[in-house]
Amino acid sequence: MFVVLAALAVILGLFVLLARRIRRRGLTGGVVSVAEEIYRPSAQRSRVVIQAEVRAEAGTPDV
Repeated sequence: MFVVLAALAVILGLFVLLARRIRRRGLTGGVVSVAEEIYRPSAQRSRVVIQAEVRAEAGTPDV
């Protein structure tokens, strides 16, 4: 029983460390956009439109 609880604590601790690292590096956008594309396609479409408008204002070419 103790081994199972210790393993669970270690796994949860690793998740906390991973979450801190992701927040520091700003890597959450990719995961969020995939989830939005699946569950809220209208939000993904508006994000694409907003990005295109920002690029047009900045004068950068579309890729």
